[in-house]
Amino acid sequence: MKKLLILLFSILILPFSVYASDVYYCSDDGATGFAPKPNYEHSLYALEKFKVLIDFENEDAVSNFLHLNDIWDQKCFYQTNSDTLYCMNSVGYGFSINKLNLRFVRSSIYNIVNQGDDLFLSHGTCEKF
Repeated sequence: MKKLLILLFSILILPFSVYASDVYYCSDDGATGFAPKPNYEHSLYALEKFKVLIDFENEDAVSNFLHLNDIWDQKCFYQTNSDTLYCMNSVGYGFSINKLNLRFVRSSIYNIVNQGDDLFLSHGTCEKF
């Protein structure tokens, strides 16, 4: 009987606790950056809207828009003092989100010789989808 209860618990309860991620809909409030050509000129950028799957418990975020996916190596960690999840991939895309107020910061700091991609920083808010 005990084994049956354990099996039922494993089948019914554990899947809900393992997958604690939620989809968030996020919108930029401001975006600025630098275009490497012709000479790292400062410019304002169009505000973007995007979706991101966030799992604060397992310290993970997934979004093709943010380049946080299986294509690039990425690392995420949760900073408990600020209640913020920080993520960055191997080509310089960064994303952080505060769990309490759902404010985010995202950036691109890819840095190579003959730079072609713009460097940017944006901030905004997210809400559960």
